[in-house]
Amino acid sequence: MKIAHLQKIVGQICAAAMTLSVLSACAVTPPVQDPDSAKEPVLWAEQISAEKTEIVSQTMNADSFDERLFEFLSRNAEGNYMASPLSFRYALGLLLAGAEGETKAELLNALGVKSEEEWTAYCLDFNGFVEFFAAGLERDIADFEEAVEKGWMPADAAEPFRALRVANSVWKADRIPEDFKDAYRESVERNYAAEYRSFTPENAVEKINEWADIKTEHMIQKLLPEDYPTDRLAVVLMNALYFKDSWQNEFPGYRTEEDDFHARGGQTVKKEFMTTQDYFSYYEDEDTKLVILPMEGGVSMAFVLGSREGIAGKISKVGWEDVRVKIPKMDLETDFSNGEFVDFLKACGVSRAFDAERADFSAMIDHSVYVSDIIQKTRIKLDEEGVEAAAVTAVMETEGAAFGPREPKEFTADEPFSFFIYTTCNDTTAILFAGEIIE
Repeated sequence: MKIAHLQKIVGQICAAAMTLSVLSACAVTPPVQDPDSAKEPVLWAEQISAEKTEIVSQTMNADSFDERLFEFLSRNAEGNYMASPLSFRYALGLLLAGAEGETKAELLNALGVKSEEEWTAYCLDFNGFVEFFAAGLERDIADFEEAVEKGWMPADAAEPFRALRVANSVWKADRIPEDFKDAYRESVERNYAAEYRSFTPENAVEKINEWADIKTEHMIQKLLPEDYPTDRLAVVLMNALYFKDSWQNEFPGYRTEEDDFHARGGQTVKKEFMTTQDYFSYYEDEDTKLVILPMEGGVSMAFVLGSREGIAGKISKVGWEDVRVKIPKMDLETDFSNGEFVDFLKACGVSRAFDAERADFSAMIDHSVYVSDIIQKTRIKLDEEGVEAAAVTAVMETEGAAFGPREPKEFTADEPFSFFIYTTCNDTTAILFAGEIIE
């Protein structure tokens, strides 16, 4: 799979859920399989080792699926928004593993891959980066403790902290007698370290929301509204991805001040702007300005003013420049719960997965199910110290179917801009989040 090198960039939280519902109600009680009290699973695939993980910088050739999703949402979203392509990918991977026949063929074609293995390899590569990230934190903590012990740092200095965690879960309504097929369970356990849960129509919303809340460190507290219909809900497939990290060079707090942001509609709004100056990866032409801010652990965040067209090629041309950066603080929450992700997949040619009569998820379970809804919620908090963000995606299936002195470059995000949160390992680019601030 040619998914590309992206310059290292900031990670975030994201959670994804897919829900499948059966075609016919069933009163038979299945074997109990709710492991609410079970211990946490190992989250990362053993096939990927941190030692083999390579961070590739100053190259960005985003996967076409991510690009198409972002462009679709950009045309259809209202106001400021953020989405998580990576969370969507994990959830779709859990769904793809259960699809058969033409349903699977349509999904593969829409996703731009030739096989399920190609799609899974993408997720496994990101799992490898997670291991790399965790190993780096362990080394930093060990170095910190040694520095404190030897008196190189004050005893009350803050210990290094950052987090990047992925969790997946597969849920089934306890009224359905059929269990998940052995091959499906083996696949999602091996590739996604999925844990198993169960629910009833009465407790589905509470339990699903609780799982998302815990896995996203309370960033996304309610994936589903209290009145979400659950009578015909059959299966829920969920992913959670959490990230919290700090800038390599924090923004000085004393330089943060309120200023004008010129919205796309022509109005002016007040925002709190952070300002810093340092050497960053930077590019500009007649249509675009972009700057990439690195974070600890091999991640960064790209900010883009102007046109995003050809952004991959432009990022590959970045140079090391002295840049004065001025960007607004963020606390943004986005709710895609009006069929936007369903419409995106339909626009990509997926139809059978949403058809109660034609959907084929028999590789998952011997019970007729079809995708009835897809929901994603995201949140990002960005300040002088770093970034924390969250996303929850739910696919619901219902019953039925060298530096010389010079003036610094200026990057002032006081007008509509885009941002991309991504990382690269083993030649695989993972866009965790992408969004636009337009007002």
